[in-house]
Formats: sequence, C-alpha cells, structure tokens
Amino acid sequence: MSEIVDKWVARLKGNLEPIGTMTHWQRMEAAFHLQPHDIVPVAPELDYWQITYAGYTHKEIYNDVDKTTDACIKTWADLRTDAIWMYVDISHQIENFIPAEKRPHYFVHRGDKDYLLFKPIADTLDEAIALYESKAYEKYLADSRAVTHYTPHMLQLLEFQEKMDRVVPVLVGAATPTNYAETIVEVQKFVKWMITEPKKIRHYLELALEERLAALDFYYEYGYKNGLRFFCCFGGARTWGPKQLDQFADVDHRFVEKAKKLFPHILWHHCGRNLPKSMEILANLDGIHAIQYDMPYYTMDVSYFEWFEWAAKLLAGKKCACNAPTTQMVAYDTPEEIDQIIKDFIRATTPHTTAIVMPGCEIDSYAPVENVKTMIAATRKYGRYPIRME
Repeated sequence: MSEIVDKWVARLKGNLEPIGTMTHWQRMEAAFHLQPHDIVPVAPELDYWQITYAGYTHKEIYNDVDKTTDACIKTWADLRTDAIWMYVDISHQIENFIPAEKRPHYFVHRGDKDYLLFKPIADTLDEAIALYESKAYEKYLADSRAVTHYTPHMLQLLEFQEKMDRVVPVLVGAATPTNYAETIVEVQKFVKWMITEPKKIRHYLELALEERLAALDFYYEYGYKNGLRFFCCFGGARTWGPKQLDQFADVDHRFVEKAKKLFPHILWHHCGRNLPKSMEILANLDGIHAIQYDMPYYTMDVSYFEWFEWAAKLLAGKKCACNAPTTQMVAYDTPEEIDQIIKDFIRATTPHTTAIVMPGCEIDSYAPVENVKTMIAATRKYGRYPIRME
C-alpha cells in the first residue's frame, strides 16, 4: 500500500465531476475497439511534462518514486485527461545492461526541465551482440532503476487505478525488439548495419526479441495481475526503408503476437517521421487496436489534414487513429493554432475510424501549460458525438 496513493484516493474518490456520459476508462476502451462513445478521448503522452507541471524538477524525482507518482496523479486530477501515462526515462530501459559503477558515464542530467540525455552503450554491432549473449541485462538488473524506480512507480499508479474503481486507465509501455536494438547502438549505425551486415543484424534482433519476450512475462506478473489492461508497444523501425521493413520487422510482429495474448487493449507508439509502408504494415498487424502515429515522412508533400485523412482511411475498420497536435506544435504554436489542428484531426478522422487526440510522442517539458489545456478543451469541444462541424 502507498501513502501517496491513499492520499489522492481519499481526495478524489466520489468527488469527481463527470465528463460526458462515460468514464475515462469506458471512453478509451470504446475508441480502441471502434465502438460508439460519447466524446473523442484526449490522452497525450505527458511523461516528463507532468513532473514540472506538478512543481518538481527532473533531478528531484529521479530517485524519488513517491514524488514521481504524486506528479502523475496531480496532473491527471487537474486536467482530467482520459488516461494516465506513467513517467519513463531512458535509464529505465538500458540501465540494467550496465554495471552500477559505469552508469554515470552514460546518463547526463542537464537542466531541471530537460529530458535525461544518454549515450549508446555499444559502439559496434559485435559489442551489442555480446551484451545480449552474455545476458548482461540479467546480471545488472537487481540494482537498476527498472527495479528500484520503474516497477514501484508502475505499481503505485496501478494501485491508484484499482482503488479508483477503474475510472481512468493507466497506460504502461514497453519497447519492442527493434526499439531496444536501435537504442543500444544508435539508429543511424543500426540502419547502416542492416545493409552492410544483414546476417549479424538478424542474429542481433533475434537476441533482442528473446529478451523482450521475457520482459512481457514481467509485465504480466507485475502489471496485468495488478490491473494493467492498456499496454503500449513503443515501436522502432520508423526510419527503415521498405526493403528493411520486409526483411527484419517480423521480430516486432512476434512481440505483438505474445503481447496480444496478455493484454486486451494494445496501443502502438510510432513516433517520428512515418513512412506510408510502415503505416500500412501496422494497419494490418493483428493484435494492435490503436496506432499513435506522428508526422508524414519528409518527402511527402501533404497538408496535415490530408495526412490525417489518409491515415484514417488506411485504418478504417481496423484500428483507432491517435494523433494531433505534434509535440513541436504543443511546445511552440499558439493556442489558436492548436485548437485548429485538433479540429482538423477530428474532422478528417472520425468519418472513417475512431480517434484519440494524442500527439505522436511525449509532450516536451517546456510546452506551455496553456497549450496543453487548449488541447484538452478543444477535444472536448469538437469531439462530442455525433460530430458536427462547419
């Protein structure tokens, strides 16, 4: 039991004003599964933003689980988004590959509102393969932040979710094999090696898959059994060419094959510049219910409305579309511009499939509070069913 969770439950349970005719959980569940619902959900990936919104610094919460959880719940209580994203930083993902005495070299704490910077932990493909073959991730796990920070924070948020009678879902995510494989060595090196050393890359990806499949057992044991139902796959491969997607993306498909047996509501996170080829693969990948996609690829000469409409038609009858505004728009655009892009997204998407207002990547800590609040208010304004817009 967590004192910080009990504090918030005592304050909030039975005292929340209803939003629409459904709970946040019901609204998200319906959108994921293309079912009728009252309002388009709004579930931005607030991640680091919610820490500073709640009055903490990133350095302050880095090893303080209670403050991290407090920030997430306070942000939700104030803004009433349709999901709570748990806080995650890169050290949760790769610290267990590194001996404790070497970790300070790989992680750089900058300003109070800055994302944790990290250095790749392998310079060559052979070094990366050796990390997996030696099972370094098991050797250094016990004292890593995956155990000391990530897991207790996740359990606290799930405790809040359950004690609030599942009014709002907690969204927990895990990196896919391609995401992990790219992170350890840097994406640009990985892309080069796919062309110059495809056999070694295949071996490397199979090793990454083995570790990721085992990780899903953790998410079942500590997540599902404590109420986790909305699961996010943080996908990689977004910079790969069509040939490489055909050649290597099967490892992520096999990851999803297992994930879908464990969790009933699966979101695929596909940030960055999105190739039509990768979007087409995801649209037809069984087990995924919603796709958090991002901007069109550099060479695509389309407006955002056209991009939203293209994606919605692609996903029609198959997946829920999650987008708008971009992370950059939330950080740098005006409230009026954010209002318009959300209107465009809903107008372009809802004739074809369900929609969730969810920028393609996490909201930057420097994003103005007014812009985040505008994103939520605009969704509530334009997203009421039946959708009617001029």
